[in-house]
Amino acid sequence: MRNMKIRFISTALAAGIAAIASAQVATGIYTAGRTLKDQGISVSSWGSGQITETDDIAVEGTTSIRISTRNYFQGGIIRFAKPVDLSQLYADKNNLLMLTVRLADSSVTLGSGGKTGGGSNSQPGSVGTGGGGKTGAGNPGGIGNEGSTVGGGKTGGSGTDSSVSVTAAPLRSLRLIFTTSDGMKSECYVDAMTSAPNDRGWRNIAVPLQAIAGLGRTNKAISDIVISGDSTATFYLGEMVVINDSTPIYAELQNTDMNLALGDEVEFRGYGSAGSSVLVYSWDFDASDGVAVDAEGMTVKRKFRKPGKFVVTLTVSDKFGLKEPKTSKVTIEVNP
Repeated sequence: MRNMKIRFISTALAAGIAAIASAQVATGIYTAGRTLKDQGISVSSWGSGQITETDDIAVEGTTSIRISTRNYFQGGIIRFAKPVDLSQLYADKNNLLMLTVRLADSSVTLGSGGKTGGGSNSQPGSVGTGGGGKTGAGNPGGIGNEGSTVGGGKTGGSGTDSSVSVTAAPLRSLRLIFTTSDGMKSECYVDAMTSAPNDRGWRNIAVPLQAIAGLGRTNKAISDIVISGDSTATFYLGEMVVINDSTPIYAELQNTDMNLALGDEVEFRGYGSAGSSVLVYSWDFDASDGVAVDAEGMTVKRKFRKPGKFVVTLTVSDKFGLKEPKTSKVTIEVNP
């Protein structure tokens, strides 16, 4: 129990140190607390996606950008009246583009009910027609049946209700396409689930500037950014900034050395931190401290089917390879 307490304290301390080290001055691209007009920014839809400034929710101030996407080819465009020059920032590998986002409800309604056709006692009633989808995705309602004759006229019937409620797939990745003032384009994909949301639902996701494919071949003066996602979803963009994060990777394997019986299964838990960097957790279960990757993820399970001594190695690395990886090890003795 005492060892577990010490290990818990060391983890918390490392997390606190990482948070302090990563608190760097940010360069604003879209800044929280200011309206789009004040920042010289305009927005427009891309494909059949939607984008607008909204006062629904905000990181700071009163507004954010609301984006609805269906796939990687439909979303919104953010345009800058004056291109944002990232040329000096790009040279430092520790500079990351960080987005603060909040996912909206994943349930959407497609389509609307049919309407009833009109009619009168002296004129034939019109035929009722179903309504179209609210978001443009629903199919039109069916044609209503003609009503009964009343005094020579016919009253139109009701159209078929085409309303349907759909639960969208979770948004896991964002696609960003950058257009620079020299007319060239570059892009990146950002994992939307790399950090846990805070108590208000906002989460920070980041990608190194040098990991944006093609940006190094441009003049790095951003004139517009297209944002889309990998599923039908709506999310809010609260801020987009460039931060400098040189926080080194910290790695800890939260298991201790142990003796096991043949066939025992163990759950291994890893912990890592590195400021805003996206981390990858790799596991090696080689009998003599090898370097092969046998599993990935913060938590993995392993069943030991052979007797002997096993060195379990956790490697925590930067997804984009810009920081030095760190390892943590425990020894497992499997008895015959």
